[in-house]
Amino acid sequence: MRGELARLAKEGQRPSQLFLTCADSRLVTSMITSSGPGDLFVVRNVGNLVPPPGEESGDDSVAAAIEYAVDVLRVRSITVCGHSGCGAMQALLDSEPGGARTPLKRWLRHGVPSLERMADDGRPWARLTGRAPADAVEQLCLTNVVQQLEHLRGHESVARALREGALELHGMYFHVGEAQAYLLTEADGGGLFDGVGVADMSA
Repeated sequence: MRGELARLAKEGQRPSQLFLTCADSRLVTSMITSSGPGDLFVVRNVGNLVPPPGEESGDDSVAAAIEYAVDVLRVRSITVCGHSGCGAMQALLDSEPGGARTPLKRWLRHGVPSLERMADDGRPWARLTGRAPADAVEQLCLTNVVQQLEHLRGHESVARALREGALELHGMYFHVGEAQAYLLTEADGGGLFDGVGVADMSA
């Protein structure tokens, strides 16, 4: 690996993809995507959340990474990857009004639109091909990927690159226990996730 890292140090990074996923320690991005050094520009946070653009969101870290990836690194795709058993999604489901406004609770407000989307009886639910979501947490994990992609489209650099045809957006769900990835293949309605192999994920 030293030779490859020496080359990257000399030539600089040229990742083709921004991979935005959860900070959960069970997610190993290189294993999920079959990638190596220099392939992915990675952003990790609690709940794989993309705060909507604007000063009122109160968070510039994710927005700065998106802008840098799109405008400076010229990535060709952005993937939002959720996962099974996400503690952030469980916390959203268990949340009650009031109480102390801790940093975690303030951050999780960016996941509230996902909770509202799942609770909307007028919307079809995000789903997996071949089976129903195991429980409410898995349902929210899937819904959250679809919702965060919507937030992503609201960022100016992303919207511009999409209009120019220079960028693609992808949704992914990784089931930890199955060691199985699912790609969002239909964004219409609630969203449909199909199981994929390693070859599909690294393409």
